[in-house]
Formats: sequence, C-alpha cells, structure tokens
Amino acid sequence: MQSLSLFRGLFGCALLINLLLNTSALAQPAYSGPSGAVVFAKAQQLEAAGNKAAAAAAYQQAYEAYTSVDDSEGMTKALARKNALSRPTTTTTVPARPAAAPAGGTQPLAGSVKGGRPAGLFFMTRYWIATHSLEKSTYYFAPNGQVYVDPAGFSAAQLAAVPAASRGSYTVAGRKLSVRWASGQTESADVEPQSETFAWNMGIFLAGRPFASASQLVGAFEGGNSISTSSGSAAAVSSLTFRANGTYSGGNASSFGGRNEAGASTYSAGSSGGSAGRWSLSGWTLTLTDATGRTSSGVAYPIEKNEKTGQVTRFYFNNVAYKRL
Repeated sequence: MQSLSLFRGLFGCALLINLLLNTSALAQPAYSGPSGAVVFAKAQQLEAAGNKAAAAAAYQQAYEAYTSVDDSEGMTKALARKNALSRPTTTTTVPARPAAAPAGGTQPLAGSVKGGRPAGLFFMTRYWIATHSLEKSTYYFAPNGQVYVDPAGFSAAQLAAVPAASRGSYTVAGRKLSVRWASGQTESADVEPQSETFAWNMGIFLAGRPFASASQLVGAFEGGNSISTSSGSAAAVSSLTFRANGTYSGGNASSFGGRNEAGASTYSAGSSGGSAGRWSLSGWTLTLTDATGRTSSGVAYPIEKNEKTGQVTRFYFNNVAYKRL
C-alpha cells in the first residue's frame, strides 16, 4: 500500500491541476522564447543593477520558460526570486519583544533505534518516481506501541485527532516492521536499522531531536515542494526569516502548469503572498503570530546541522523542509 500520508500532501495539488486542465478559459499558447537559464541570468543582472521591476518581469518570463520544459527546480527558484522582489518595501510594524512561548505541553521522545525497533520522533523522506516528488513526513513511534504520522502536537487530544489512515499500532518481529492503521489497512516491510536511522517501506527515517534553543532558528530559510506528471505540474516555495528580537517575516509563492497530450504547455498560473509578526518556539512546537493576531503553529525540529559550528542548516515545519540561506 502506498503511504496515505502522500495523498494528503498531493491530493489538493492534483485536484487543482485537473480542474485547471479542464478550464479552457485559462488556456494559453505554448511558450516560445529564450531558455529559462538564459532569461534567469538576465533577471539576475537586472536585479544586481537595482532594476527590480524589470527583474521581476524577467523572473516571470524565466518561470514560463522553465514551465514549458517541466523544470520544477527552475520554476521554483524563478518564482522565489520574483516573489522576493514583488514584496512591498514597507513592512508591518510589530512588537520588538519576543512573543511569549505557550505553556509547555506533552513532549515526544527524541528518535532512537534499539534492537531494530524505532522509538520516538523521526523525519521520513520517500521519493515517488511517478510524480517526481519527495514525500516528507513526521512519524512518531510512541512508547505505548502506537504510531502517528504528521501530528499537530503530542497531547492526548492532538494524537487522537490524527486521521485514522495516519495513526495505528506497530510491531517489530525479527526484521519485519508492521503497522495496522486505525482505518483497517496494514503495511509490512523489512526494517533496515542503523544507529540513528532506518529504512522501511521505501522510506528513509532520520531520528529527530528538538532544538537546543530558540536561537538556533535565528536567520533566513527557504523551502518548497513540487510534483510533476504527464498532464501538469505544481510547485510551492516558502521563505521565513527569524530575528533574535522575536519578530519574523515570510513569503510564499505557488505555481501550476498544464500540458496537452503532445507535451506542449497549455497554461500557467501562480500566486504569492507574505506575512510578518512574532514567533516563538516551545519544545517541538513553532508558533507564528502575524500582525492581525492570527496564529499558525506546528511541529518543528532540526534535520541537519553544521557539525563544526553546531548551526542548524535545515529544519522541518508544517510539511516543508527549510534550508538556511
């Protein structure tokens, strides 16, 4: 059985792609012009010269060129640069003091593998050839033999709220790890354990650890997700900058593109936005509060750091793996 957690992340994109593919009003002629790399380089030159408006337009053209050849990486970076240039130069005034961290709640165990049996929190990645996408999820193997995929938190209520297809019980017998999901479906495959990682069911699981301190998040990060099929593609990028005074700013951009049976581009669409406010880190939970008071929180933890400096270079938050810029 393919992991149902994949479909939570991809279903919305696939549904929108199918909807757009059947909407003739959005159809556009196939792109014809310089390659994405050529236009992107021109856009960089314009940006370096301080001509932001022309650079943004060139990044948009580069995006269209990348879309025409189904270059998801190119689409993502072109949109990211256009989004960065298109943000207003004025920023929302926010309190300079750090946001108060929420009261501590139930905290999960850090990930570990003992005797071939996983326990605690793990970061899972699995590549799907059909959609050219990398699935990313948080797996929590609780001490009571239960497993949860992408929980919003770790209190009893939050774990109980995880969809039935993403929570269940797990057992390890010999080299076999088996999961019986609450939905009634089962998965079973050999587990290949290492000291802090293991492989199972085409996925790689990396033991998760909490941030040592909130200061490890200070800096600028960027991440994204993308999928690509014979009928279209979708990509989304997100950026977050955390400051030591407790304020943050961020932006996001998404794009969708379609192709006909001959492989020619039929349409492209996209959107972008931004926010600013206060941030706080409490245990494994990162909370963002924008200037209107609206909050967004989720499980967050480092997944890579510089061994020499100890600086966190990658972290995971709300289905996005962010890389330090």
